[in-house]
Amino acid sequence: MKTGELIDLADVMDLMLNAVCVVDRAGSFLFVSAAFEQIFGYKPEEVLGTPMIDLVHPDDQARTLSTVGTLLAGEPSPHFENRWVRKDGRVVHVLWTARWSERHQARIAVAHDITERKQMEDRLSHMAAHDQLTNLPNRVLLQDRLLTALATAKREKTYLSLLFIDMDGFKPVNDSYGHAVGDKLLQDIAQRLSASVRVSDTVGRLGGDEFLVLLNGIPEASLVLRVAEKIRAELNRGYNIDGISLTLAPSIGIAHFPEHGNNEQQLIQNADQAMYRAKKAGGNCSVVFSSADNERGEAL
Repeated sequence: MKTGELIDLADVMDLMLNAVCVVDRAGSFLFVSAAFEQIFGYKPEEVLGTPMIDLVHPDDQARTLSTVGTLLAGEPSPHFENRWVRKDGRVVHVLWTARWSERHQARIAVAHDITERKQMEDRLSHMAAHDQLTNLPNRVLLQDRLLTALATAKREKTYLSLLFIDMDGFKPVNDSYGHAVGDKLLQDIAQRLSASVRVSDTVGRLGGDEFLVLLNGIPEASLVLRVAEKIRAELNRGYNIDGISLTLAPSIGIAHFPEHGNNEQQLIQNADQAMYRAKKAGGNCSVVFSSADNERGEAL
């Protein structure tokens, strides 16, 4: 190359791993660099003259257009994230740096693919909120779900119920057959619990063989008892773990909002106490917490 010879700017941009996009005031592509195809799956000639917003994930379009309005008003957007739909249908997460050029009457933006980072963040977030053995919500997520459900119940004057479940006879299984069998048994129990309630309810593991079930918006105590009986019957069915036949039964404690508590600590504590009284009654039953007499429950 001779001294003073200029390098074509488009050729330089085509060497970048990030995609450079130029969009007119109406929102249509004027230019995209070669990396656009790597990130979004479309060749540059396939998108030139087409509306940018058509490739944005439907759930992110309103927020994206709002940011565009901010850019047109002269404010740069150094760190804006949204999702786009690739040509092959996959969703890609994109970090944008963008500004409006009054001189060129165009929006200039650089796209950085952060899909792998977002997926890793999602995995880490899921791991932090879920029990690693059963993949059920853990104590942290359970408390968050309960707080949200309580806020909704208080605002809409509806009911919710907590079921505190402990498996009778689980410890002897661990002692006799080892933790590997015990872990598979817990996974089976978790699957049965999840299949016994609605999608809108929450099943979580507190630890060991203790589980918590949050039932939202069930208007009558009798219906809660029906769910508890369904769970009890399901968990009573025989288990076969690695060719070993096992029989277990649950002790279930029940607490209702607002009758048995106005906050998450009270409800969990009272459901736990009711479960303990179910065990004292011989197990394999459900007990509703009694606020009138902490030592007496309604055994079923």
